[in-house]
Amino acid sequence: MTHTTTTLLGAAAAALLALSACDSADLVDDEAGLSFRADPWDTGRLNTFFLGQDHTYPINAVPIVDDPAADVRLHAVWTKRCFNEEIGAYYDGELFYTSNLDGELGITVTNGKLMPATFRKFGDPSTTCTVAGADWLWTVWGVITKDGEATKNHYMMILDAAVDENDNPVYEWGVYTGKDDIFVPKTYAKTCDEDKDPNADFSLRYHSYLFEGLQVDTDTGAFTANPDQFTVACRAGAIAKAASWGFTPWEYGFEVQELATRMVRADYCGDGTPHTEDGTLVQISDIYGQNAFGEPEGVDEAAWDLETGAAICVTAPRIGFQDPEVAEFSCGGVALPHCDQLDLSGAEMRTKNPV
Repeated sequence: MTHTTTTLLGAAAAALLALSACDSADLVDDEAGLSFRADPWDTGRLNTFFLGQDHTYPINAVPIVDDPAADVRLHAVWTKRCFNEEIGAYYDGELFYTSNLDGELGITVTNGKLMPATFRKFGDPSTTCTVAGADWLWTVWGVITKDGEATKNHYMMILDAAVDENDNPVYEWGVYTGKDDIFVPKTYAKTCDEDKDPNADFSLRYHSYLFEGLQVDTDTGAFTANPDQFTVACRAGAIAKAASWGFTPWEYGFEVQELATRMVRADYCGDGTPHTEDGTLVQISDIYGQNAFGEPEGVDEAAWDLETGAAICVTAPRIGFQDPEVAEFSCGGVALPHCDQLDLSGAEMRTKNPV
């Protein structure tokens, strides 16, 4: 698959012209050890059953290779501000776009952070510049989705870039509403649901993490590697909560993050089915030193095992654990045992229900 410069420029120009015809109604909807802020009530963390992927917008899995046959394509990224290292100055107000020769967009994410990328000047592709760090703000991302023969243009913007409570990079994304110029931030609606956890940083409630090389099955909750994309996970969802609670893939790998995501959702069977309600408190302890039970300690809920990718025992299900009729939890018709000391001492993660 080869894309010539002419094709690139034509695609970019066509996309920009197509903005005036967009149906707005369709579009609206350090290496140092980690540390956590103290829980002011010492009761636990608020879980969610929401996996963290929004089916309304094509932002959950962003491809970094432009494949015209794909159902979701990132075909270009545009900016009006980037730095020319040769002259040591910024270009401001002129249109630049990513190069995607041979399908490569030049977009990379490392440890959750967008890395520097080369952009070409529209109409003069021999003139290049670099977008890095804070200059990713207000870049416009052109996404094309395909449903059968029908295609639709979507435009996203990075509205903010920050770091979370543990210095991990987070980004706030918006989706174009069609109400103003494409480069005006106020015309973008926030893509993420609001994270309402009172223990979380209020200023980051609409932000998300970028997980490079990750693909998540929305039905089973399974994590698999896909080097041609990165996943955008809103902080309101379980994938991101697992990261904000210390289980980032760049620190521990995807297997640990997947197990933590299942823990957040009380996905005891490891099959993608949550057994909790949004906003339920849970106490966590783990072998990685990221979380410890608060005071007073609650009732043992479950022990979570990395080898099985699920709970190996459930003493008190998160929902209804105070109901004497809730005596056991079953997976596929087989009851999971109540947790004994051996289960609890050998588990990668343990959870308790606050009382």
